[in-house]
Amino acid sequence: MTDFLVIANPTSGAQAAPYLATRAVDLLKARGRSAELRVTTARGDALHWAADAASAGMATVVGCGGDGTLQEIATALDGSTTALGVLPGGRCNDFAHALGLSKRETPERLVDALLNGTRRPIDLGSVHGKRFLTVATLGFDSEVSRFVENNKLPIKGTLAYVYGVMRVLPGFQFPRIKLSGDFGVHEGRMLLAATGNSPSYGGAMQITPGAAMDDGLFDICAVNELSRWAVFGFLTRVLNGSHTRHDSVSMLKSKTIHVETPDGPLYICADGETLGQTPCTFEVKPGALTVLSPNNPA
Repeated sequence: MTDFLVIANPTSGAQAAPYLATRAVDLLKARGRSAELRVTTARGDALHWAADAASAGMATVVGCGGDGTLQEIATALDGSTTALGVLPGGRCNDFAHALGLSKRETPERLVDALLNGTRRPIDLGSVHGKRFLTVATLGFDSEVSRFVENNKLPIKGTLAYVYGVMRVLPGFQFPRIKLSGDFGVHEGRMLLAATGNSPSYGGAMQITPGAAMDDGLFDICAVNELSRWAVFGFLTRVLNGSHTRHDSVSMLKSKTIHVETPDGPLYICADGETLGQTPCTFEVKPGALTVLSPNNPA
């Protein structure tokens, strides 16, 4: 049986993912391991190939692409003994960052993490029956995420998010949001409500800086309505996580969060993908995914 199935998204990271994946497969073979490379051509390819690999009992499926590609693979590996390995080849790479993997690492160092990393269980988020790895967004940040997702921008990562902010903010209407969870009820007109399984989104923007992927809990950042001018200053603080001390911010924790939006459905985005609309319930699936984590994180 093949030791590693490497799945690459050819459109990720300015088309850099296939090169990184090819180099990684060559290095794995040079070190005496069997490896197969498959390049996706349509949404769902990564999910189906990873599901087949898990059914066959393969030890490791490696995702080379962005958070959306990894989300598909993680969904297929949910509850299996097959581990997810990561080659950060996408636009934002927030999940890789949470594991301690940097896009700046050489292919040799990344392959070392695949061969010598620690297998450990982490949590998955679930909403509308779909899985997510990083942060599920609701409100302003989901509108920005959808803008970036739906427009082919010449810029990537955090710069693309900042550009999206400038385009979305002038017409944004602060929705009424009601959150219910272990914390009780939190409601009002909000800028956003972000549900974090990991600390960052949008290219290492630290929206839920205290989130841990193995504690069986979500960290929720709920931001009440504030002036449009204040939004820019607030988002600047998100870059380093200092926004958690802002007067408009409530940081909450819960195993589940039920969301109602009385003014009408709002889109939910996570891992750079749209997962559905409100009303919804977010649930943690503790230890549902096995990952290969580097022993010496970047």
